[in-house]
Amino acid sequence: MELSVWVQIPVGTLEVRILLGGIIFLMTLSTHILLGAIIGKLTGNSSLAIISSIAPDIDHFDSYIKSGVIKNRKKFWETVLNKEDPYGDQRGYLHNIFVFLIISIILFFLFGKFTIAIIFGWLGHLLLDSLDNSDYWPLYPNKKINLRGPIKYFSFRELFVFLILLAIYLVL
Repeated sequence: MELSVWVQIPVGTLEVRILLGGIIFLMTLSTHILLGAIIGKLTGNSSLAIISSIAPDIDHFDSYIKSGVIKNRKKFWETVLNKEDPYGDQRGYLHNIFVFLIISIILFFLFGKFTIAIIFGWLGHLLLDSLDNSDYWPLYPNKKINLRGPIKYFSFRELFVFLILLAIYLVL
């Protein structure tokens, strides 16, 4: 039996719909969007918070383009759904903690409080990625430190994290 439920999150005048079930689950796009929505409620800027909570995954597409995976639909989906990083660069520079810190400081000095949603959205993304059991090199391209969290993709733990975030969102 498959769980298929849509959760609707208002973002300004738009609504983000997240499918619970199928292949779109948790430390993937859905969880990042939900965390961004929580940060958006707290900062008052949902759009920026959600965009910044998913933007670091541009690294994935850079990897898919460089490896040629993006040209083959079957290989692309196999790569996307695989917890391993066969190319060693899906979590690249935008997942590097020092890049995050430097860009955050620059943005804050240039734009002030306006960037709080961006900074916390991005930081939330990095924290969620550190929880799953895929390769995460916080000092990329240096791969001496590899964080592998306790949560497997498509697991009940992942569902639990998502449900906790959903409860937080609904309470706020």
